[in-house]
This record gives sequence, structure tokens and C-alpha cells, in this order.
Amino acid sequence: MRTVLAGDIGGTKCRFALVSADFGVHLVQRVSTVREQGQFVAGMQEAVRAILTQCEHLEVGGEPLEAPSALGFGTAGVIPTDGSSVNHAPNLPLEGFPMAQWLLDEFGLPVTLINDGRASAWGEYLRGHAAGQDPLLCLFLGTGIGIGLIVDGKPYGGGNNAAGEIGHTIYRPGGRRCPCGRLGHYEAYCGGRAITERAAEEIGPAPSGRWTVGNLVSLSQEPGDDPRAGKARQILEEAAEAFCALVSNCCVLLNPSAIVLGGGVLAGWPGLRDRIVAHVHDMTNEPIRAKLQFVPSMGGSDAILWGAAAATGALWTPSS
Repeated sequence: MRTVLAGDIGGTKCRFALVSADFGVHLVQRVSTVREQGQFVAGMQEAVRAILTQCEHLEVGGEPLEAPSALGFGTAGVIPTDGSSVNHAPNLPLEGFPMAQWLLDEFGLPVTLINDGRASAWGEYLRGHAAGQDPLLCLFLGTGIGIGLIVDGKPYGGGNNAAGEIGHTIYRPGGRRCPCGRLGHYEAYCGGRAITERAAEEIGPAPSGRWTVGNLVSLSQEPGDDPRAGKARQILEEAAEAFCALVSNCCVLLNPSAIVLGGGVLAGWPGLRDRIVAHVHDMTNEPIRAKLQFVPSMGGSDAILWGAAAATGALWTPSS
């Protein structure tokens, strides 16, 4: 059975695996994302080499898996049209790094880089709860904000392969500073990194030593007049307002058939999804909402791996 070695390169963690033509995900390697380029690249190299070493003689259901014929990586940021590198990714230390050439030199396999939001959307379109829905919009609220749009069965990249950076559109002019350095972006209000950094600044140390969206939600639900709980509620309320506005705007602009909502922030904040759905139904007109479906992510991080594998063209044709 054919395989591709796929990667999910995110702002908090990276995940690498062998993806087979039956959508199986094997030999998973996880690496924490660090901010120093040399250390980051070394961790990626070690993970990929571990998979390549272990994949010999691997079988699934009695059928041997072939060695990978390509590398496909879904990554935050903008991939230039030549597919060479990862740019404008404030949560990754890869600006200016010739990633595709480095991977080719290291492992001798053809390399495809694809924006992680688009990879997620392609994976969900091929295999998820919204499989075959077109146009399909996927929104992932994690360290940053990921978005992918499938049109006519393929991810939409825009004129310069830079479409979809919705987290870096303006929510409040002159507002909070975004991790990218500019002011007032959506990601500064509802990106997971911005939420937890704001909690550390305005509330102080987390009870467990590190703020997560989950423990911020727990604090916000504490009874009484604890000022820390009040501040947690304020941060979360502002984040919810921002993300609700973002999703509604996307619906009006793009008129998708279905929306996949996923990401670590939603996993740690279960009540947010229902609030977003209710807001969209309240704030959009009938032609937008009439047949719109909201579905959960089926694949999660696996969807990024499926989409990254699909982008190589080595496993599935666009219509499969």
C-alpha cells in the first residue's frame, strides 16, 4: 500500500506520521514547537528519521506498507507560490528558512508544503463529517486561527497563495497587539496564544503554573466575587465576541455549504461552539443560514496529515 510521510507543523506542537492510502496514520512522532530555529529543525529532523527507520517491513491488516514516496507538510503561515519556504508565521521560527530544499537534501524525497488550514480543510473534505460538501469552510481556533476553504474539490489559495489569513484581518483598529506585531487583529483577541498570554499579564500565574484555555474557563466559573474569576470572564467574553464576529463575517462573505469548527481552544472551551452557531443564525440572513451545516472536526490533527498527504498527489487524485 502506498504511503506519504506527512507533518502537521503548529505553533504549540508538531506531529509527523506515515499516512497510507486507506487514510491510516502510523508511527506518529510528536515534537514540541520551540522558538529557536536550530533546535526546531533538529527536532523535526529527528522525528522524520525515526519514522523512516521504523517503516521498513510495516504491515497493516496483512498488507505491507511501501516506503513513503513523498513528504507533505501542513504548516502555519504563507507558502510562496514556488513552495519553497514558510513565511509570515509568527508562532514558528521558520521565516527565511529554505524548508523544502532542506527536506529534499536531508531525506531525498519530493516535498510539498501547504498551509495547515488548507490541509485541514482538504482532509475534512476527503474523510470528515462534511466529506464532499462544497464549498467547505474549516475554522480552527488553536494557538493561532487556521482557516481552509475548499472550492470545486480543491483548497483555495488565492492569487499569490496567501489567501486565508483571516486571523490577521482587522477586528478593532488600533486594538490589542497581535503576535505578528500589528494591532487589532482577530488573533490578538481569540487566538489561543493571545488568550493565555493576556491571562498571564492581567491575572498573574496560573494555578497549575501555565495558563491554558481550559483552566481559564474553569477559573471563570468559580462562584463568588473573586477578581481573578471576573478577569477570566472578561478575557473569555472578549474572545467569544471576536470569534463569533469572525465566523459570521466568513459566512456572509463565502456562503459555505458546511463549516467545520475545531482546534484546541474549542476543545478546552466546550460552550463556545454552541454560542458561535447561535450567533451565526441570529446575525445572518436566510439565504446564508438556510442550509448551512455546522459539523465537528472528524480528523483533528489527522485531518492536517490527510490533507498534507493529498497535496503531494502521491496517494489520491483530487476527485477521490
